[in-house]
Amino acid sequence: MNAAVRSVLLVWLVLMISTAASTWWFTQPMFDPVVCTVAVMLIAAVKVTLVMTHFMELRGAPRPWQLAGLIWVLAAAGTVIAFYLL
Repeated sequence: MNAAVRSVLLVWLVLMISTAASTWWFTQPMFDPVVCTVAVMLIAAVKVTLVMTHFMELRGAPRPWQLAGLIWVLAAAGTVIAFYLL
């Protein structure tokens, strides 16, 4: 297995584990709902970043496009979390 296939497989595995964590683990009654919601939003932001960099080939794009993608993810996640917490 070459390095590119290994990289895609690792990213896919991280995405699947984070999906399982955010849908199963954070739905347990032992956690505070506010903490769970913020954690799920942060996990979603990490997942979006992984998809953009690895599957949408943003890591090979020019630096301004990479920064624009990262700023967009941070702004979107931050806005949703801020509105939720207000």
